[in-house]
Amino acid sequence: MNNFSYERLHNNLQYLKLNTVEELLDNYLEIAARDNKTTMEVLDYLFEQEKKLKGLMKFKVLIIDEIGYLPFDEEGAYCLFQLISRRYEKSSTILTSNKSYGEWGEIFKDHVIAAAVLDSLLHHSTTINIKGESYRLKERKKQGLKTGNIYQ
Repeated sequence: MNNFSYERLHNNLQYLKLNTVEELLDNYLEIAARDNKTTMEVLDYLFEQEKKLKGLMKFKVLIIDEIGYLPFDEEGAYCLFQLISRRYEKSSTILTSNKSYGEWGEIFKDHVIAAAVLDSLLHHSTTINIKGESYRLKERKKQGLKTGNIYQ
């Protein structure tokens, strides 16, 4: 790991108030204690997450559609942070969302993690803002179907 990568990782961990790997593990163990999990269950879980993250690292381009359609729980936010951090400056990642960057704190239920994810995503990136009607709704209108509340 070069100095720049180490400093960026260190800064991100500090930003997340996690200064060392031990603190990161402690954070997961705190979650385990809160959720009545054993240390072994947490380690098994972390091992499985590591395998999944490594699997997502093999793609040159990863597309994650509809960020913000559903909010992340604490665990999901950390997992996405880890994925984006690992892919940073190594592989391309495309995200789609109908939420502005200012709303990402609500999506992640944590403004600090949202800022850390956005920091990595927006560095060396291009944002394309597409305004207009949904192409799906446009097709429905062409077919003469109502777009109103279907439960009325």
